[in-house]
Amino acid sequence: MKAIAQPKTAQIFDRINALQSTTSHYFNSSQLTPFVREWREIKNEIDSLMKVDACAAWEAAGAWKGLAGDTAGTEIAFANSVRLGNSGSNRENWMITRLNLGLFSAAQSLYTAIGHPKTGYFTLLLEDGYKTGAIGQAASFIERAREMRIKWGENQVQEVMKADAILRHAGVSDQQIGRQLDVAGMVLRRHQIRPNVSVLVTSADDFFSGVTYSLAVPVGAGKAFDMNVELARVEDKAGINKNVAFDVVFEAVAS
Repeated sequence: MKAIAQPKTAQIFDRINALQSTTSHYFNSSQLTPFVREWREIKNEIDSLMKVDACAAWEAAGAWKGLAGDTAGTEIAFANSVRLGNSGSNRENWMITRLNLGLFSAAQSLYTAIGHPKTGYFTLLLEDGYKTGAIGQAASFIERAREMRIKWGENQVQEVMKADAILRHAGVSDQQIGRQLDVAGMVLRRHQIRPNVSVLVTSADDFFSGVTYSLAVPVGAGKAFDMNVELARVEDKAGINKNVAFDVVFEAVAS
């Protein structure tokens, strides 16, 4: 999930997004690699920006800290930016960075605040809002957008509405989805892996209907199996009451 750039910070965010695309893992700042050197150089640009536009600089710092998996630092930086004003993208990038850190419930709360069609970010954030697990909320925003006669591609919309219908019928709320995804996010952070979310919707009459959040992990099949076992144990410890209509799984992909 890429950060949204404003003209004043476009170059910095372009560098952050480019650096994020190089790996599925968070950066280890103690390593001496070309990518970590680039990560450190971006910090110099942010420090320079801080002298002229602290609101924009703190926003960039939040996205930058997210590359290293620094959840506490990210929250502080974005909170500072929002406190200084509305940059036009700071709350949106806060939501995206929370999603990239596996903080799904927290990302959902921001999506609820900023994803409405009236904000102007409806079409831009719909896919990411869906990936936070805010399926019911996304469906509600879609209905409002239809009332406002906002036009957009229908494929994503049809999938969201189908997923919402399945989970409403099963009695699974966005809050339950977020809680289960939060546990998966915690496991991913243990392994220093950034979430890569795909949503699979299965709807077959008289057979099975369900929604699965598949989180791609850059490991072999055996390691992915171990991570799924770890996830099941953490879910049990967290008291997650699983519903057959919703699941979260790790899926091995070539690294």
